[in-house]
Amino acid sequence: MRLFTYLTNMQTIGTNCLCLFLLIIFLTPRNPCAAQPGDLEPKHWANELSKKDPKANSFTDTVNSRLKKLDSISVFNYLDKLADEGKTKGDYFQARFGYLKAFQLYLLNYNVKQQLHFSSREKDKIRNLLKASIDLAYKLEDDYLIAFISLNYARIVYQLGDIGPAVMYAMNGVDLYKKLGHNIKPGDYQFLAEMLYNVREYNDCIKYAKKAVTAWRNNPKEFKPFTVSCMNTVALGYHRLHLYDSAFLFYDKALQFATKENIPVWVGIIKGNMAQMLYEEKKYDTAYAWFKNDYRTSKDSGYFDNAGNSLQWAARTDLALGHTENALTEVREALFLLKLWPDPNYLKNTYYTATLVFRKMDNFDSAFYYNNLYVAVNDSLDKVVSANSLAISKARLNDEASRYDIQRLNREKRSELMARNFIILLVILGSIIALLYVNRLRVREQHKKQLALQEKNAAEALAREQLQNITQNLIEKTALADDLRRQLEGQSASAERQELVNTVSNLTILTEEDWKKFKLLFEQLYPGFFMNLQEKVTDITAAELRMAALMRLRLSANHIASILGIASNSVHKTKQRLRQRLQLEAEKDIEEVISRI
Repeated sequence: MRLFTYLTNMQTIGTNCLCLFLLIIFLTPRNPCAAQPGDLEPKHWANELSKKDPKANSFTDTVNSRLKKLDSISVFNYLDKLADEGKTKGDYFQARFGYLKAFQLYLLNYNVKQQLHFSSREKDKIRNLLKASIDLAYKLEDDYLIAFISLNYARIVYQLGDIGPAVMYAMNGVDLYKKLGHNIKPGDYQFLAEMLYNVREYNDCIKYAKKAVTAWRNNPKEFKPFTVSCMNTVALGYHRLHLYDSAFLFYDKALQFATKENIPVWVGIIKGNMAQMLYEEKKYDTAYAWFKNDYRTSKDSGYFDNAGNSLQWAARTDLALGHTENALTEVREALFLLKLWPDPNYLKNTYYTATLVFRKMDNFDSAFYYNNLYVAVNDSLDKVVSANSLAISKARLNDEASRYDIQRLNREKRSELMARNFIILLVILGSIIALLYVNRLRVREQHKKQLALQEKNAAEALAREQLQNITQNLIEKTALADDLRRQLEGQSASAERQELVNTVSNLTILTEEDWKKFKLLFEQLYPGFFMNLQEKVTDITAAELRMAALMRLRLSANHIASILGIASNSVHKTKQRLRQRLQLEAEKDIEEVISRI
């Protein structure tokens, strides 16, 4: 209840306390539960954290919530196991794990010391983890991961005092989520708006505070004190820009909302802020009453810094009304309250008011003293603001340079990959073309061989057919001659008969012309036969060659005798001479030997 009340009360001019406690709330893991052994199985969570799916970003919050109930030794032992499981899981795991470990280091220091204090070594360790995570997100060019890491980067480094990077990364994260159409939490808008107010970036502060108001109003779990706080922030931004009509409009909306929702502390705060505008308009009576109301409400709630600030404004108003003694009493009490709960911005205001009071009383020594204090604090605050503005610019430049370098490396890698793939593609295409060419040559050669074989087979078939025809013709000649002889037997010898006998003789004897045709066709059918036979029998006669050729055709002795025009006994004698010339044994078949030549 104390934290709730504090949160509802801490936003006044220049305050950064609400921003701090908002940070603590939104850094706290959601859905806390007791961690069971099965809930934190390292292999399972290493796989979950390595997924490309944007939903995997939320798994870090799940792991954080389950680690919350463990002691610090168990937490970091578990993180070591998780790191071992994730060594081969890739950049998505490493990016999320870096943030997870940085968050646990933050919790370790905060929980152990019970204060927001980190050594330089601890800060650097956390910063390095977060920097490595955001660089990996840039390398992956995953906008969801970049936005997720950026926002969490901002929340943590704000605790380390790195205001510039916190503002820059928070703005990057929120804007990128908006571009992606992602549902942005109202607390993210509010956190960014509060930081921007503290670094005096009032225009951006107004923009994001308005978004925070809308987001809270649309949230089913609206936290109404935060809604009125964001309305008040919008009004404060307009107030600091001297846009008083807009400031008054939003102050009035905030006041009506706080009154309707019965949040008395915020009623007092808003009236105190509105009273400053009334003071500038010289409506001192109303301003004074509202300052005093804010003072009493804050003091009764125990928030002495805000009470002191409201009281110093009441003192300044009393001084304007001519109530110098009352103003002196009020400024002294304001200084006392701010000793209980110091705030640089409120001290600056109070020192300025004290200077005015003592100058009015002609107490120049005291006036000079408080004026020096005012100048010192004011200069210090201005330096902080300037440093923060410079830090934001520097952080933005460093981030853009880092992102540019990473994207340039990615482009170079992609170019190298494309070049390599192109070369591989060319090699593959060249190989395919070469294979196709070689295959075509092989097919063409096979086709030629097939054609040659077909031509050879066709020639052999033709030669066999023609040889058979010649052989058949010879046989038919022989048969015809025999038939004629039988018809002429018994006829008287005459000139006509003798001529017919000569014709028959010409038909039965194989002529040289017939032999040439026969030999040509035979050699096509059985190439190399005569040459091989002559190699075996160098002095073989022409008659023996003819006998061997007819034997190779496996003609009977009678057919051979008829074709050659010799007696059957002569055929047997010629075969016997060939057997002797070939030096064949008695048991060997001469026709089989001849067929193998």
